[in-house]
Amino acid sequence: MVYQALTLILLAAAHLHATTVERFSLSQLSAQAHRIIVATCTGRQTESLDGQIFTRYTFSVDETVKGNAQPHIELYLPGGTLEGVQSRIAGMPEFILQSEHVLFLTEQNHVGFAWPIGLGQGTFRIERTADNTARVYQRLDGLTLYEQTAKAAPTPSIQGRELHTFLQTVRTLAGDEPDAR
Repeated sequence: MVYQALTLILLAAAHLHATTVERFSLSQLSAQAHRIIVATCTGRQTESLDGQIFTRYTFSVDETVKGNAQPHIELYLPGGTLEGVQSRIAGMPEFILQSEHVLFLTEQNHVGFAWPIGLGQGTFRIERTADNTARVYQRLDGLTLYEQTAKAAPTPSIQGRELHTFLQTVRTLAGDEPDAR
């Protein structure tokens, strides 16, 4: 029911330039995620489902930080380009082939697919520097974030943090050990 309502809201927002969602701190993302993984996008296919455009992304899982370990996952997210028609949900993450990410995912919905928590908030792109240092970046394009409480504590910047430091923080905040591979 929640996923159906979220889908309707997101589809209605397709014509807007911004989507307003609750701001999630790294602590909230880590605690609320059903699964947290480091993954590489290995496939991207746009499809029509009941007249709506969706993109099916496949990922190879490089590391499981929280939740059940699996070698591959699929995300089925609204939006994409199909037969010359483009549908985009402001704030919905899009992935390119071979891009690396840390994903904070919900439980699977009624059709068996998880979503990034808080849309783009649950996705951290991994970029490598000239010396191959992996750093994480969160893109919030198209999202307007609101605070649940009037006086939210300031969130320290995570932009450009080294991946290993970021993952150590996430493991501590998640308080969960991944299942053995």
